[in-house]
Amino acid sequence: MMTSAHRPTEEKEQVARPVMEGQVVPPGGHPGPNGQEMVNRLELFDVETPQRRLNDLVLPDETMRQIRSLLTKITYHHVLYEEFGLGEIDPYGGRTAINLYGPPGTGKSFAAEAIAHELKMGIIRANYAEIESKYVGETAKNIKAAFQKAKETDALLFFDEADSILGRRLTNVRQSTDHAVNVSRSVMLIELDHFSGVTIFATNLASNYDTAFIRRILGHVEIPLPDADGRARLWRYLIPGRMPILLGEQDWEHLVSESAGLSGGDILNIVINAASLALDRDGPMCLVALNDFLTAISASKRAKMKIGEDPLYLQGE
Repeated sequence: MMTSAHRPTEEKEQVARPVMEGQVVPPGGHPGPNGQEMVNRLELFDVETPQRRLNDLVLPDETMRQIRSLLTKITYHHVLYEEFGLGEIDPYGGRTAINLYGPPGTGKSFAAEAIAHELKMGIIRANYAEIESKYVGETAKNIKAAFQKAKETDALLFFDEADSILGRRLTNVRQSTDHAVNVSRSVMLIELDHFSGVTIFATNLASNYDTAFIRRILGHVEIPLPDADGRARLWRYLIPGRMPILLGEQDWEHLVSESAGLSGGDILNIVINAASLALDRDGPMCLVALNDFLTAISASKRAKMKIGEDPLYLQGE
């Protein structure tokens, strides 16, 4: 899929050429040692077909409005930057990087997949921990390979745990690892400046971002903890229709009130744990009742407080 935010791609020459480090091998060309290394790196990144849709997201109306506005900017890039003249005042208008931030479990990865689906693009998930570990000490090359794979396949590039790679550059460099961190962040800046595709970052710690990255991001969208209405929708969405439950209308309301401060990811785990409790108690003929859900909610809150030291669940509406 070619969005209007993408620049026309020049046809690759079919003749063999010397391959510089970081180059992609042209079809029919001989890779050479450096070229083969890049080919190997490209194979580390898979292009997935997104399954989740925008209509599946359970988010506040304002959050959805922001996401749809960014999608409009991407889809109608030609109109905005050529017909409306925005290209005259925004020389970096090709950038379409989006930052999704908020507490853990609120649906940032889900939203990234839904955006890719809406744009009819594949999605490449570039988790920073994996980028760093796939070739130890060569993170910068892996970052280049991730962007190159996205260019070749016209896929949306999704960086989870983005604060690890978009963090502030180190000013007091004392050892080689510090230098490597700064190199990786500089490479990310360069790649963003030359990438006309769609990039999405997700983080729980947006305050750690370097200001140089913040300026290069088209839009920052907060994915918050769900309010009462959101939790009501999440409970209905996350309990499968085939699950044997025993819940009255007031029980649903009780679940909403008792899960204040919990995320969609928390609620999903609670549903799984509640069903497991009922199954352990009564076997396959069980009914998952309110007490099963309340027991699982209590365990989730206890874990957040004692293990994660996360007081967010104590917040009210």
